[in-house]
Amino acid sequence: MDANFYLKNLIIQNFATFKNQSIRFRPGFNAIVGETGSGKSLVLDALQLILGGRADKKVVRRETEYSLIEASFHCEDKAIKTFLEQEGFPLEGHELVIKRLIYKNGTTKTYINHLSCTVSFLSTFSRRYIDLVGQFENQKLLSETYQLHLLDYFSKHLPDLSHYQEQLKEFKTYKNRQEELEQSKTLREQRLDYLTYQLQEIERLNPSSQDEEDLLKKKNLLMNMEKTQKLSFQLNDIFEGGEGQSGLLSQMKLLSSLLLKNQDLFQEQLHVASEAEDLIYKLQSEVERKLNIEIDPDELEGVLERLDMYQKLKKKFGGAVETILQSQVEFMREKSQLEELDINLEGLTSQIKKTESELLKKANALHQKRTKEAIRLGEELTKRVRELKMNGATIKMVVEKLDDFNETGLSRSYFVAETNPGEGFFKVKDIASGGELSRILLSVRQILSSYDSISIFLFDEIDTGIGGDTANSIGKALSQVAAHGQVIAITHLPQIAQFAEVLVVVQKDIQKDNKEARTESSVKEIIGKMVMKEVKAMAQLMS
Repeated sequence: MDANFYLKNLIIQNFATFKNQSIRFRPGFNAIVGETGSGKSLVLDALQLILGGRADKKVVRRETEYSLIEASFHCEDKAIKTFLEQEGFPLEGHELVIKRLIYKNGTTKTYINHLSCTVSFLSTFSRRYIDLVGQFENQKLLSETYQLHLLDYFSKHLPDLSHYQEQLKEFKTYKNRQEELEQSKTLREQRLDYLTYQLQEIERLNPSSQDEEDLLKKKNLLMNMEKTQKLSFQLNDIFEGGEGQSGLLSQMKLLSSLLLKNQDLFQEQLHVASEAEDLIYKLQSEVERKLNIEIDPDELEGVLERLDMYQKLKKKFGGAVETILQSQVEFMREKSQLEELDINLEGLTSQIKKTESELLKKANALHQKRTKEAIRLGEELTKRVRELKMNGATIKMVVEKLDDFNETGLSRSYFVAETNPGEGFFKVKDIASGGELSRILLSVRQILSSYDSISIFLFDEIDTGIGGDTANSIGKALSQVAAHGQVIAITHLPQIAQFAEVLVVVQKDIQKDNKEARTESSVKEIIGKMVMKEVKAMAQLMS
């Protein structure tokens, strides 16, 4: 077998009865054998931890701090490499390393390619590429979704399903957009009123950075004019008088009149008084000319009002004229979209109806093909389980039509089995016998191993409650599955072990440590011609 993905080595340290063991595996069929209680199942337990299984602190070997499980895989599978790289766990070369540490306080640490990862991710990866078939496991094979997936693999319907799912993705995009538009429509009027008000407020100001700068300059100018005007009034009162008081000019005239009446005394002073009066008039004229600026109170009020609008809008839209203008653009775009909503919604509704009709046609066609191919798959499975000595057993794949389409179309599919003729069919997952369930699942694997993405198959207690010819048939079936992927199976039957290319023999010894007896499990690898020698030894022990 040209294997692209298989388990190479498993290191188990301080794990129950295992102190420190390294177990080597090879492509093809690997059988884990050993006497009852030797620790065979612990090897599968360790592998389950590598697959993301739940860790129990009880597995930590007494007087140690932690258990370590480390699995090394050979990986040349492009799909697996791409998946790991996309998830942030790139491979260097062709080796994939998964490690788990279980501490005696119950905490765990998990690593893929020496990078920390979650147990849930490890579980996701394992479910995708590694299959555990155990007597009491909630196997992936028992999932109805996965059974439908296998039917599509078997029937070569994957291209049809892929085309359907691509169109379904488009349909969901349309539906999500429709929902958004419907919600928008409900709130449209309220939103349009809001947008119209905001735009009117902005348009009323018609803001620009230059306009704001000009207004500030004009404000400063006008505020200074107000100050000048006030000064003018004060000086005019001094010159002309006001509020019952005489001004400089009237006082000067009164002084000149008194001097003139008494010119015999003030002849010389009359000339000085005349000059003084002229100087006062001249001063008044120059002051009036200097301060002769008229102020329009309404203009200042208008400037202050516009500047106040600038401040309010900047506070509302982000503190700058630019953000006001950006908001205006966004409001106009949204308003335009809302005003076009009915047109868009009408066109989208039409597209949804068209796409839905096409999806139904594809889903119905796929359902009809599945219904037909399910019969053929059931016949194949029936043939296989009878070869595994389930005489009289019949397997069927039920395909039911759903009321509405989903990710996989209009079909619901699941295996049913009649293990006792005339007693009726039951879902495979509801069959009580662990041995029968294992054989049914093994038959599924036989047929579908070459179709599926699974590369490593782990079988736990595959030989429960069987022997003789049945065991021989199961051994052949496991060998057939191993032709398409690595098989690792626990067995105590030589009839099954004889088909293995590798035997992993587990044995248990009592070791004395500081005068204290401790149980310790160990493993040895047997390949080639030595396999049959070990198988004969197993047979002799059973006889």
